[in-house]
Amino acid sequence: MIYNTDLNVIGGLKDYHVIQKVLASYFSDFDSVNKLIHQRNEFNLRTEKSRSRIEAAITSSFLSFRNQNNIDLMQGIFVKHSAGVMQQELILFWQFAVCNQLFFDLSANVFMKNYFSGRVGLSKDDLVGYLKEFLTQHNSLNLKWSEITIETLATKYLSFMTKLGFLTGARTKSFQHIKISGESLILFLYFAQIHEPENKNIIINKLLPLSFVPIEDLQERLKKLSLKGFFNMNFNGVALNIELIHDYKGLCDVLYH
Repeated sequence: MIYNTDLNVIGGLKDYHVIQKVLASYFSDFDSVNKLIHQRNEFNLRTEKSRSRIEAAITSSFLSFRNQNNIDLMQGIFVKHSAGVMQQELILFWQFAVCNQLFFDLSANVFMKNYFSGRVGLSKDDLVGYLKEFLTQHNSLNLKWSEITIETLATKYLSFMTKLGFLTGARTKSFQHIKISGESLILFLYFAQIHEPENKNIIINKLLPLSFVPIEDLQERLKKLSLKGFFNMNFNGVALNIELIHDYKGLCDVLYH
């Protein structure tokens, strides 16, 4: 596991939509991330140092693909279907979680646990407490994060999740109810397979909490979607195995034709 503090840079972005532009530029034959950030300066940054810092953080957080399937899925979304894919905030959320171990941990172990517990919202103290306990339990990682770094990570996480629309409020952050469409749930299954390529049992996939679908509703929702021919499903009472049947790059052609 590799941990970094790129979250501080990502959480400091004024508008998450620019990340979508970066992804589209990355897969474009006529554009590039370098042109978007350095030549056109779409982040509106004064110094070259700041632009390079942003480029490095976004590359690490969203363009560090886990495998070829991850590349194909994101290319299929952002080349031909960028305007048509609904709930794109979820795509950025899942891609960030797949690429960045710290963001995944905070999302799975703090955000989603509190979201599903019935709590009204999430506080900075929730995140700071988790990070401090994590550092205590993982001395071998030798992260050496200062108090200020921990506080900033918590603040920037809340900021990013607010910009995505998953939280609302200024000082006190309240959960927004996230209703997952059928198309988004199918996309999630592909992200889950990217995260754990050898694991067909979605119930034990570590990415599952990030689906925003309660475990008690999962089987019925997936059963209805499988009947529409989007994937094959087998449940034996213990394992809920998913067999994906569409090409990663062409999935959006099927979902948003």
